[in-house]
Amino acid sequence: MLDPLVPTAVYKAPDFTEGQKFHPGEGPHTTNGKTTQISDIVIKAGGEDRDKPSDAKDTQLGQLRAKLTTLQDQLNIFLTKRMDHEKSRSQEEKDLERQVLDEGVDDDSD
Repeated sequence: MLDPLVPTAVYKAPDFTEGQKFHPGEGPHTTNGKTTQISDIVIKAGGEDRDKPSDAKDTQLGQLRAKLTTLQDQLNIFLTKRMDHEKSRSQEEKDLERQVLDEGVDDDSD
């Protein structure tokens, strides 16, 4: 049976020439996302996730909820990697600028 409720997403940005496509895949899918829970720091400190979602029901809409959670995880992971890359690139540019400025200083001025 063909499942008509399969969410997809495409990420596009001016500096991202080809769109990044996301598809939840075959599963298994769950509503307990990897990237949508409280942080490990809070968990280790004894915190409790009071907003934890209920399990997906074995219905088309329940499965859609679980697939959307998988899709959201994929997007969050992709965007986090992209932000980390931008941050490291920005730091590399700052380091290069600092190096150029440091090497360009002439202490022998008369």
